[in-house]
Amino acid sequence: MTASKNTTDTAVAEEVVLAAPLNTDDWEAGLRKRKKEQDERAAKAMKDLYEPFHPSVERQLKKSGTLLTYIPVSEVITRLNQVFGVQGWSSEIIRCERDALDPDFIVAHVRLTLGYESEWGGIHKDGFGGQKIKRTKAGDIVDLGDEFKGAVSDALKKAAQQFGVGLYLARSEEALTMDAQASVDPEIEALWEEFMNKTKRLDADGKVALKNYWAKISGGAPTPKRETATADALRALITECALITTGGTFEDESPE
Repeated sequence: MTASKNTTDTAVAEEVVLAAPLNTDDWEAGLRKRKKEQDERAAKAMKDLYEPFHPSVERQLKKSGTLLTYIPVSEVITRLNQVFGVQGWSSEIIRCERDALDPDFIVAHVRLTLGYESEWGGIHKDGFGGQKIKRTKAGDIVDLGDEFKGAVSDALKKAAQQFGVGLYLARSEEALTMDAQASVDPEIEALWEEFMNKTKRLDADGKVALKNYWAKISGGAPTPKRETATADALRALITECALITTGGTFEDESPE
């Protein structure tokens, strides 16, 4: 009889608890606390992603006469692992193949997805990268597999960059490019393009002749670049290119 009474009392107590009105103040306070914690985690993650890399891991290469700084893909992967954990992000190769228009280039499309709990889950960014195929002097491909790997690595870094990883380097590169473009006079730009088109028509001997001509008229000055060339220098080089191509010389037409 006692056991039956205790069971009945327990059931009644459970019904009372279940029927108790929900304390909305506590519920809303819990939501606010959870939202605050999520915001703090997200803010910390963003800060860690944007953090500049130590100079010891930065690498440099020269591209079109400009020295650029880049981060190896291994350091980018390490940064993602540190911020999200090895199970907190993933990458997918959407496409990686030889370019249809230029088979000497490998192009890759990689998707980077973050799964950092509810505030990051499902967010993804796409990156596109490329790699020029290296060949021996005989024209044979050195290592095609390595070029595919390079294209994928480049694409992954471009995707991670959209989350802030190494973004400071991209901004510096863009600033350098904008400064260089802004400093070129439109007349110089037009003459430079004409000069470039004419040099493409020169064979190896013609290029040597043009180099010797420049050394003679400039007194041994460095080869002009788009950002440093003068209009007079470009006009002289364009004229010399025409002479080398045709094999002719200008006659002095001034009156005696």
